[in-house]
Amino acid sequence: MGRQPRHRLHGMIAAAEPSPLDERIDAAARRLSNWGRWGPQDELGTLNLITADKRLEALACVRSGTAISLALELRPDLPQPAGSGRLNAQHTMTETGSDLAARGDVSGYSDDVLAMSVHAATHWDALSHAFHRGFMYNGRACTEVTSAGARSNDIVRVADRLVTRAVLIDVARYRAVDALEPDHEVTVADLEGALEVQGVEVRSGDVILVRTGQLGRIAASGDWRSFTEVDGKLPLEPGIGLGCLPWVQEAGVAAIACDNWAVEHLHAGSDGRLPVHEVAIVHMGLTLGEIFQLDGLATHCAADGRWDVLLAAAPLPVRGGVGGIVNPIAIR
Repeated sequence: MGRQPRHRLHGMIAAAEPSPLDERIDAAARRLSNWGRWGPQDELGTLNLITADKRLEALACVRSGTAISLALELRPDLPQPAGSGRLNAQHTMTETGSDLAARGDVSGYSDDVLAMSVHAATHWDALSHAFHRGFMYNGRACTEVTSAGARSNDIVRVADRLVTRAVLIDVARYRAVDALEPDHEVTVADLEGALEVQGVEVRSGDVILVRTGQLGRIAASGDWRSFTEVDGKLPLEPGIGLGCLPWVQEAGVAAIACDNWAVEHLHAGSDGRLPVHEVAIVHMGLTLGEIFQLDGLATHCAADGRWDVLLAAAPLPVRGGVGGIVNPIAIR
């Protein structure tokens, strides 16, 4: 069999005759690429849009001082079901009060160990998490990520960046449902419609929190096998589609977090591909947050009609990490 002809995209080598999805992803990559925008050494991507002035602006979102955690509780049985390939938080005690009592000591301490998959619970994806045609953000080779971790674009680079104004875009409420249908693709019309009804605007350097109602629906039903990838099969999931990314870029969004498994819309024909990840993370340098709990925040926002918050959501600075566990705090 002879060699296939090849073509390049941003220096990426690709086989000839790409699929229609490949063509869509390649076209979006060419249009939305931020490679080199903040210099050849950049490892922050769109988080560069969060400046000191932006954080000062975000302080104006705090009116009552109410703090709301957007994190899922770390527990050994949820949210990853059997077959997901990811380990829920396993918490083990190494020193206890019972040990102290048994020894009859006057004083002592308790201690513990936590083991888990970083992407199992509420987390940010690092810019080393996704690859497209052998590359990750800013033209770095996928081989920069080895068994030792990521040599570039790791989560440590963003550990002091994710404090900014965030806007909750409650698409489920806009659609007058508790949760969007599992195969609902969130469109620009959904985002703009919700923002108009809410009376709030997205500004450069903001994080957008897109509520689909998916996490709340799954928690209520207990059907966690419908929430994550199981045995290599992707779930049906409401979320943003590729068509939202030009709007996201034009708005100057610094990061997106969602109350679902993968941020993006997953449908019956997804076939293992995550096109939003490939374009957003790899080419835009856009940090994605997954498994964020947004129902409680939505209740607060709807009660007083205020949809922007100060978001403090720094991930754990794991050297070489391709994602970061986080307890995001929305302060109102």
